[in-house]
Amino acid sequence: MRKVAIFILVGILLSVGIAFAQQKFYGVVQTIPEQGYIGTWNIDGKTVNVTKDTKIKEKHGKLAVGAYVEVEGVTFEGKLIASELETEKKK
Repeated sequence: MRKVAIFILVGILLSVGIAFAQQKFYGVVQTIPEQGYIGTWNIDGKTVNVTKDTKIKEKHGKLAVGAYVEVEGVTFEGKLIASELETEKKK
């Protein structure tokens, strides 16, 4: 129940333009949830929480272990919650 409340609060704050510690970085996906995209990911050694509200974009390939991605989100209570996860071409 507490996790649901956190995600709802983050969604409300984002919708009114208030955010906590905006994050944006690029990296390689090291681990993904066993089923689907929702859950905990490891991207370049960072723990990233993907929710049902995270925008998933697969313009440059499938999101999978080894994919190079752009992560956007906010840090809330020490956890990075992704607002967008997008595959990218390696630079």
